[in-house]
Amino acid sequence: MGSDVLILTIYFLIIIYVLYQMALSVENTLEDKLEVALDRQALLEQVNLQLKHLPSPQQITAKVDQLEMKGIKFPPFLNLSITSHNDPDNKLPVMVDVGPTGKMPIAKSIKDLSISIQNITGDAQIFVDWDKSSIISGKARRTQRVIRSGVPITGGLPQAQLLSVVNPGETFIAQVTGENCLGFDPESQTLQAKRSLVEMMDIADYITDMMELNSALGDTEDKPTSLAYGLRLMIGIRQITYQQQSQTTYLMLPFEFKAILLEDTIAFPPLRWLLNRPRPANARDALSTLLLGRPRS
Repeated sequence: MGSDVLILTIYFLIIIYVLYQMALSVENTLEDKLEVALDRQALLEQVNLQLKHLPSPQQITAKVDQLEMKGIKFPPFLNLSITSHNDPDNKLPVMVDVGPTGKMPIAKSIKDLSISIQNITGDAQIFVDWDKSSIISGKARRTQRVIRSGVPITGGLPQAQLLSVVNPGETFIAQVTGENCLGFDPESQTLQAKRSLVEMMDIADYITDMMELNSALGDTEDKPTSLAYGLRLMIGIRQITYQQQSQTTYLMLPFEFKAILLEDTIAFPPLRWLLNRPRPANARDALSTLLLGRPRS
């Protein structure tokens, strides 16, 4: 009987040791990530506030949509429904999408933002005023002038940028960044994003500091967030009418993207439990530390 207990004890010690070594091995592959998401509420509130003060607010309505296909959700976008002046029963959308969003490695550097504008209306032109738009980045909300990447140029930064026009039935796609991030590419003779708009490591460090502060204050429920980057995009909407008397409606679209920290954890509960135990100071105290949470007295 005594020998059976000894064999079982040795067996369980070997199992615990193997699991602990597995946990240490997996720990080296863990990588925290940041999840960046559009602040839908702030975007919609600001756009609707502007629409209320338009001469004909019923002509344009706004909502944040998100498409889903075969269980896969695509990033959310702003949907502006515009009523046709020529046919009041016809209301078609202009879809504005800004990115990137989603899960990102902490080591990632963001050099530029992507913009997609789909004009599905039949009689409305969309103008993008780059010089009245701005780009913001980081917890300090540093603001810069917006510059389109890949625009042919023969000298320095342009004093003024031409408006981009999106006619009915067209799709406009561009990459933009802050003017301080640009550099001249001699091969393509264009301005390209050369420096980082934001370092995600800086965002992660700030969120970690906030988590430690909250923990010291006893608040462990709320997850801290931080602004990662944003784009305040100025667009104009002009109806194409037979009399050509339509006025241009201007809207400032405040896209802001907030980040939260996703701490990587081991999915297998026994390994996760072992890693959460105090680390043994030496081999002699390994068993009592792992099982009891303290070295043998």
